[in-house]
Amino acid sequence: MKLHDSLYSIVSESAGDSCHSYLIRLNADHFIYRAHFPGEPITPGVCIMQTALELTSLACGLELELSNVKNIKFLKVISPNEVKLITYSLSKLLVEEDEVKVQVSVGVEEEIYAKLSLVCKRKA
Repeated sequence: MKLHDSLYSIVSESAGDSCHSYLIRLNADHFIYRAHFPGEPITPGVCIMQTALELTSLACGLELELSNVKNIKFLKVISPNEVKLITYSLSKLLVEEDEVKVQVSVGVEEEIYAKLSLVCKRKA
């Protein structure tokens, strides 16, 4: 399920040598938040991971799928009622022939909400 332009939209992006940063806006009206959880919406971990995958694909210009999660830490709850804009920072972005490795930090300013270390492969 693609989440770009439904659960979130990209407000701005910046790119460096091996890092990319995306400021995204969460859509508090998305149906996922009505189910997770009514009256107290939080962004599901799988959606945080899918967003990281989609932004990595965008940064690389490749269609990718997740092949391995090396490490994942959810440090704070991401509520669309409290956090309207959040930054996904992609670092140590390594594009190899068959796979892409990336470390993703999700947060607001200096406050980190999640950290992910992903290995992706090109979609067949």
